[in-house]
Amino acid sequence: MTSPGRGMLRIARGSTLAVFCLVMSMTAHASAGGSVHVSPGLLIGGLALSVICISAADTRRSFGGILAVVVVSQIAMHLFVGAGGHHVEPASFGWTTEMVASHALAAVAVSTLLAHGERLIWALCELARLPRVPRVSMLVPEDRSPAFVDAREPIRPSSLEPCLSGLNGRAPPVFT
Repeated sequence: MTSPGRGMLRIARGSTLAVFCLVMSMTAHASAGGSVHVSPGLLIGGLALSVICISAADTRRSFGGILAVVVVSQIAMHLFVGAGGHHVEPASFGWTTEMVASHALAAVAVSTLLAHGERLIWALCELARLPRVPRVSMLVPEDRSPAFVDAREPIRPSSLEPCLSGLNGRAPPVFT
């Protein structure tokens, strides 16, 4: 198995980060009373977020690294989600206390979940790299050669000649 920082695992990890950032940003925005408008700006922002998240998935990320990406995405997505929906003065861009708290809570929640998922993915990939222990059935040969005789079957020599051939009359003294 390849490293989670390469290939399809990297794309899957980055895409997951991007989807979580986008969905949680929209959810946090709506829960704080903002309106969500699916616009070309939001779609372009989502694509840009996907590119950034996939490029950030090149190595194992800690909670702090994931939190940094998520916080930046929350700020950017707030602007993209609310573009055209806020009827406030342009200097504030709709940053109310509830909106900031909602985005901050979403950033911490998403970062915590993704950090645990990141640890799990890397641990599973490390486990997949360990050498595998063969099954016991693979160690027992199919043929019944004398070296591999079933212990449940008694071993019976065909004659006693091999056992008695070493006797030459010498033996320990007999105690009477």
